[in-house]
Amino acid sequence: MRAVYLFKRDLRARDNRGLAYASKRHKEIVPFFIFDKDIIRDLKVDRKRLGYLYKVLALLSSQIKVYCMQGSTEEVLKEVFKTAKPTHLYTTTSYSWSGRERNKVIKSICQAYGVEYVEVFENFLVRPESIPQKKVYTPFYTEWIKRVDLTEEDPQDFKVPDLPLPTLKDLNIDFDSLEPFHPEDCFERLRSFPFERYEELRNYPAIDGSSRLSPCIRFGVLSLRSIFKIAQGRSEQFIKELAWREFWYHIAYNFPQTKDLEFHEKRRNIRWENRQEYLQAFLEAKTGYPIVDAGIRQLKEEKWLHNRMRMIVGSFLTKVLLIDWRIGEEFFKEYLLDYDEVVNIGNWQWTASVGADPKPFRLFNPILQAQRYDPQCEYIKRYIPELSDIPCEKLHDPIRYALPYHKPIVNYYQRISIAKELYRALS
Repeated sequence: MRAVYLFKRDLRARDNRGLAYASKRHKEIVPFFIFDKDIIRDLKVDRKRLGYLYKVLALLSSQIKVYCMQGSTEEVLKEVFKTAKPTHLYTTTSYSWSGRERNKVIKSICQAYGVEYVEVFENFLVRPESIPQKKVYTPFYTEWIKRVDLTEEDPQDFKVPDLPLPTLKDLNIDFDSLEPFHPEDCFERLRSFPFERYEELRNYPAIDGSSRLSPCIRFGVLSLRSIFKIAQGRSEQFIKELAWREFWYHIAYNFPQTKDLEFHEKRRNIRWENRQEYLQAFLEAKTGYPIVDAGIRQLKEEKWLHNRMRMIVGSFLTKVLLIDWRIGEEFFKEYLLDYDEVVNIGNWQWTASVGADPKPFRLFNPILQAQRYDPQCEYIKRYIPELSDIPCEKLHDPIRYALPYHKPIVNYYQRISIAKELYRALS
């Protein structure tokens, strides 16, 4: 019997439970990946992000033969079924909203062609549905850490038949390289990263203190089990960050309405101002707050943003400019290499104090944040080099000091007073 294996967010050969499960049952497997035109359009995937995905697939293709096709999921599946004539299709279970819808389509096409559809659990350390429903992170983590399964499973030997289907090198894909991210660096980064210093250094965006493994996780270049094992005993804080990702999936599984609706019921009627002139200044990194603008520039240039900066930028948009968190979520969606709809929505709701695990009103004062986490203005000056000659004290506080730069579009303290009243009325 011949099977096909659809790679999605598990783009590796080693320690891949889905591929391992299929290889135990079939000696002949057709591995394939779909450059789904609908997904690429929805995510507004640009040449640099497409280039990273291409390199991930090139890395995978150096380990096993993988057929790669462009088109809609439906179009490609029909072509694969007609050519390969499989009895089974294997793929990983999806827990994101779009992933679940896509798997429904895949399953229906399998049924139409008489192909048995098999989902395999992968890409998580704990099944989101296995933990009793939690609304707050800490009790979730207590249950999650007890259930972590680190059993690695490598595929058994199998044959990939030669078929008249394209491989990666046959595709005409136009892309650019994305610096500083290269999928082949994931393994060295995991090996050499000083997890012991993670909690000490992780909040300072100017230094290389965060793992930068998020793209490796997003595309499945590394298994979460391998990451957990190396970090275990070296950084409890890093392990907790892995759990945050799975907490948001637990929330999405139990409260699917939060894709478009605030988790916090009392805050579903916030009167967002959504002023176009504020939004435009934000999108163009011209807010007049150097720490905020530096973050936006980093995101646009590198397709990645330091986690501390994600919170500062998100808080500024929602709490200072009073712009709907959904607009910020779409902005990150357009640029982030590590974009994950469940995690991104969870984080934006958390930052806007409308999501799960909320404090009454969580604030990230851009002036104080800059002073504390970019004390020498290394980060600000890296991304806004035209301010390199300005004393750091002035760059931290553009309200107090007039800078040869964009004028602050709002006064932070005045705006926060408005926001506090707005939120207080809905508490």
